[in-house]
Amino acid sequence: MKRLCLLLVPFLLSLYTSGQVVTLDVQTSTPLVISPDLSQFVDTTKALSLAEVQDKEFTLVGRHYFPLPYSDATFWFRFTLRNNDPNRDRWYLEWDNPTVEIAECYLPDSSGSGFSSLPRSVKRAGTRSPYFAIDLPQGKEQTVYLRIRSQHGYRMTVNIHDDASLLASKVALVSSFSFTSGMVFLRLFFVLLLAIFAVREKAFLAYCFLLVVRSLGFWGLLGGMGGVFTDDQPTGTLIDYLSYHFIPIGYVVVVYALLPPDRLPRLARFVLNGIAITVLGLGVIIMFDYRWYWLLTSQYVVLFSQFFILGLYGYAVAKRWSVNWYYSVPFLLGLGSYCFMVLGDVNIIDAEWVFAIAYLLFMGEIFIFGLFLGKIILDYRRQQEDSQQKLVWKETEATKLKELDTLKTNFFANISHEFRTPLTMLVGPLEDFRQQLPDNPLIPAMQRNVRRLKVLIDQLLDLSRLEAGHLRPAIVQADLPTFLRQLFASFESLAHSRKMIFNYQQNVTSREACFDADKLEKIVTNLLSNAFKFTPDGGRVNVQVEYADNELSLKVQDYGVGIEAVRLPHIFDRFYRVESTGQNNTEGAGIGLSLVNELVKVLKGQIRAESEPGRGSTFTVRLPIDRGTWADYLTDAAPELDLSALPAEAEATIQETGTRNAAPLPKKPKAPDSDAPLVLLVEDNPDLRAYMQDIFQENYRVMVATDGQDGLDRAFEEIPDLVICDVMMPRLDGYGFCEKLKSDPRTSHIPVVMLTAKASLADRLAGLELGADDYLIKPFNRAELELRVQNLLKQRELLRQKYSQQMAEPAASGGRASATQTLDEKFLKKAILIVRERSSESSFGIDELCEALNTSRSNLHRKLKALTGQSTTEFIRSIRLYRAAELLKQPGASISEICYAVGFENPAYFSRTFSEQMGVTPSEWAMADSA
Repeated sequence: MKRLCLLLVPFLLSLYTSGQVVTLDVQTSTPLVISPDLSQFVDTTKALSLAEVQDKEFTLVGRHYFPLPYSDATFWFRFTLRNNDPNRDRWYLEWDNPTVEIAECYLPDSSGSGFSSLPRSVKRAGTRSPYFAIDLPQGKEQTVYLRIRSQHGYRMTVNIHDDASLLASKVALVSSFSFTSGMVFLRLFFVLLLAIFAVREKAFLAYCFLLVVRSLGFWGLLGGMGGVFTDDQPTGTLIDYLSYHFIPIGYVVVVYALLPPDRLPRLARFVLNGIAITVLGLGVIIMFDYRWYWLLTSQYVVLFSQFFILGLYGYAVAKRWSVNWYYSVPFLLGLGSYCFMVLGDVNIIDAEWVFAIAYLLFMGEIFIFGLFLGKIILDYRRQQEDSQQKLVWKETEATKLKELDTLKTNFFANISHEFRTPLTMLVGPLEDFRQQLPDNPLIPAMQRNVRRLKVLIDQLLDLSRLEAGHLRPAIVQADLPTFLRQLFASFESLAHSRKMIFNYQQNVTSREACFDADKLEKIVTNLLSNAFKFTPDGGRVNVQVEYADNELSLKVQDYGVGIEAVRLPHIFDRFYRVESTGQNNTEGAGIGLSLVNELVKVLKGQIRAESEPGRGSTFTVRLPIDRGTWADYLTDAAPELDLSALPAEAEATIQETGTRNAAPLPKKPKAPDSDAPLVLLVEDNPDLRAYMQDIFQENYRVMVATDGQDGLDRAFEEIPDLVICDVMMPRLDGYGFCEKLKSDPRTSHIPVVMLTAKASLADRLAGLELGADDYLIKPFNRAELELRVQNLLKQRELLRQKYSQQMAEPAASGGRASATQTLDEKFLKKAILIVRERSSESSFGIDELCEALNTSRSNLHRKLKALTGQSTTEFIRSIRLYRAAELLKQPGASISEICYAVGFENPAYFSRTFSEQMGVTPSEWAMADSA
């Protein structure tokens, strides 16, 4: 036994030093996979020589298809090859992986003490893996060492070939590579042609971009991209890797094109953008630091992006989004193909079938996209035809609209001309009446509004002439700073009357310039008029004029209400009015700024508007004023300008602007009857406000407010009997005013009459839905307005009688409130219920009722007076007496007991007040009931 062990020692030592023995004979079929027979040693130091490695302990691989991790370690493999085939003495060792960076093969010499390195037979392009030729005569055996190093992880097999199988393997490899690469190249070539010359659809272009990235990545995975650009192996390896590292960027582009971007959650968009930025950043890092941990991080980023996009598609399906499946199906197949490949590459799934599935999905993507491509092209052609039809329709529609606009412009021009004759018949007689009746306050107001109407008509005529191209510059050469200074000075009285700061500055005091006096006056007057109109009293308006060599720069800045950002681009549109949600409304036809814009264009200038709500607006106008620009329009025969008189249109505009905040016209004495109904007039136009005040102050007590917010404050303070309000007002418009008035229990009973120039059915319905009791269109008839007010007050009196009867009804004390009850009915019912429940408390009075209703004494008094015609004291006493009347109807009731039960402490006072309200004494009331 001892001798047997001694004999086995050399044999075991030979196995330990030589690795597994691979025997080749006549029955060996090649290629022969020898991976399971390899022994492996990992050199983490990366510095051991072959002589040092021989003494290390190798472990058996034992697998046909084995992985190597992402690492910078050196891997040594060893096996022993014995040749028993008399017909073949040359064999080929193949390391079956294209991404290997270093592959070296070593053979011990005949003495066993030295080694020779076999040359590596491989090219970067066209050959997938390195192989080595080994000469081994029959009956000999040879120990073989392989030294492998690569930062990139991979899976591989090690094969033995003879001459025939090596040639067959090369042919099969070239055939497979050519077929697959040809499919990829043809698809890419055809799609690029379509993208460049035919299909311009967003989804198609995005998918085309992805195909470019993936095609380059496909060739990089096969190790063929680097060899196209360089013969340097490290640089070629880097190019190969980067070619498929950037594939997730293509994923992100396609997702944004195929899924509705406006419906993607904000987090999803953030993650997609993060993926693209991360991939770009890693790419830069890998270019300068090609290390295994960056490569592995890149692969995990790819996996994350793939699973995240698959999750997004699942979310889209669950939410039933509209998804373009003609692109999405091949996109998801290609994504799944690469996903399986990466899962196997990083050793998450340790199985050879992973790569087979990846290849099947890759080919499936190519064929399915080819099938869908015809449908995609047909759909695109159909969309193009539809677009052409829509374009023709739009051109036809535009032509019709242009014709309609021309007709409308001509209509405005014609009707404006027709207005001039009746206006002439108004201006002259009104001046005569003013001289005959100098103390009549309405005549100056009428003259101001006639002048305003004339300005609007002139603006319409100017717009029509601009539209027709008949408004040409009339250029004169004169002292421009003096002309502008006169215009600015004419606004000083307006600023003084409204306690506003009005600053105007020019960087020169005198300068000859070429300008159109009429058009420049209209531009300046309109801009300043708007600035004063939208700036509250006590505010500020600044004007700054700067003269350059050939240009005038005019800046008008106010510190008023400002313009909302969404409306700012439209302020120069014709007939566009800047209307906010009840905070910034004012009168206007939307002509002024449109006319300014058109006039600036006629004068070859530019206008720019800047604004911020609550902080004001700035308008900047730039106009050429040099002689060279206006040489064709300037004539020596032009009349000299009269700079001593203010242009008539500017004067009318200034007067119209100033009357908005002017003192009201003189009023007639108030009605002597202090019990007359109180009417609140809410109107921002002082002339119209004074006119309505003149209408009602003879028969009613009249209270006025200048805007909606002022009217609301006065209504809450005074509780009027009726309100007449305009719709378009600053700070709070009529709709907002009516809504707040009708929704507040203190004022919900007040009738509201709305006056407005908005005559459409939608506008009337909007006012009525908010609780307005009546709606009159401007201009209104005085008699009609007076009659409507009388009728509403009569209806309020009938309601007052109805509510007074409810006080005597026992049902008022109980029951659930109906959904159809008004706020007034609910308020009155609550007040009645509170008094009835506490009628036995003699100390219960006005203060206790105010506390229970959460209101003030004055508001409660006005509310009850409006609803029942009684003061608060009378209301409480009436409820007590009605309660006593109910109790007296009960059998055996004592009058004195009932007197104290309803809160009266004096039976004589109780009898007297009961008789005054019921018309009979308590005893007669009780006897009548028993009879």
